Amino acid sequence: MLVREGPSDDWFLPIFLRRALETMALESFPACREIQEVRSMVKAGNQHPEPVLAALEGERGAFDVVLYHHDGAPTAKSDPVIARMRRTWDTSAFTEPLVAVVPMRETEAWILADHVALARALSVRRVRNGLVSGAAVEGCPDPKAVLEGLLKGEAGMNPAKPGVVRDFYISMAEFADVGVLRKVPAFQQWWNDMIKALEGLGYQHG
Repeated sequence: MLVREGPSDDWFLPIFLRRALETMALESFPACREIQEVRSMVKAGNQHPEPVLAALEGERGAFDVVLYHHDGAPTAKSDPVIARMRRTWDTSAFTEPLVAVVPMRETEAWILADHVALARALSVRRVRNGLVSGAAVEGCPDPKAVLEGLLKGEAGMNPAKPGVVRDFYISMAEFADVGVLRKVPAFQQWWNDMIKALEGLGYQHG
């Protein structure tokens, strides 16, 4: 179950995180035969714990882990919100683990990381030189603007046209290499936290 920050996150995170979990299961928990769909809690919000808990209350028994997404920058704003959610969760009646999904700056930074996938999604041979990739995406001040520039400049698309950005994000969710994303510290942090959560649920390493 995914508690996400905004509608555009639905285009990338549920698909990509499920793919990442499938990779994780193959590598670390081979006895785990099936990965459930990562469903987004559209009405939960993510700024205040109360509506999150209320939305999840109606989904009891339908999830094993809660993925709580919040963009990681600026940290002065994001860190207190994430800490408040964790405190509230720990004192709630829920026993399922809550794992934070915190892209440094915003989800779009993760979309930038894999240039091979970017070229494929944009239907070009390669993306332009000088574009940040891998761990360096966490230092990009405005990943969303960079992606819009790629859509315009590299692929000749209009990001303002309905469906263009959505379809591009969905393609990146399907194409992005999990191994490349693991070079990005914030994603690797999620990976490590997710493994601990699954261990806590009793999953055995193969």
